[in-house]
Amino acid sequence: MASGKCKHRWKMTNVKYGFLVNEKCYHCGMLRTYFTFEDVPPKEEHKEGEHYWNYAGSAQSIKFDMECAECGETVTFEKLMGLMQCMYCDERCYFNIMSRICESQNIWVYGAISFDVGQDADLASEKLVVLTDYFTSRLHTPGKKIIVLPGSLRKNEETCHGLILKDVGMLSLEPEEAA
Repeated sequence: MASGKCKHRWKMTNVKYGFLVNEKCYHCGMLRTYFTFEDVPPKEEHKEGEHYWNYAGSAQSIKFDMECAECGETVTFEKLMGLMQCMYCDERCYFNIMSRICESQNIWVYGAISFDVGQDADLASEKLVVLTDYFTSRLHTPGKKIIVLPGSLRKNEETCHGLILKDVGMLSLEPEEAA
């Protein structure tokens, strides 16, 4: 990402509506999540290789990129599944610790949850900065701030009770007004 002299005013672009779909293989117990652009999430059982996938739930979601209104730079977020807010379920979880420390400073901590797993699951720090800047710029309360951190800071992704954020207007077919 170019740093130059641009002060970056980010806006969402290439917004696509769809669903996050959760499936579970009843043969091996494996879970998976994927994004679909369909109007209704697919719920039929299907077989892929050794796996027998059953629908386990879905949530409305969006895919998007960010574009700077000043210089036109575009940042893609193909790996981003969603933003999660800590629900304080584990006192030893780094998200919980960071959230409690930042709470008194009027800072909301969100985790960027990725479709990827393992070492490459986290978004690059530059992308976390873009998300932090964008969501903080949308706040209307003076002194409040949002910080977006890597999803790997969760103690245990399988038992975490974090809340995946949903934008109230995200399913509107009307585009967001330009600022």
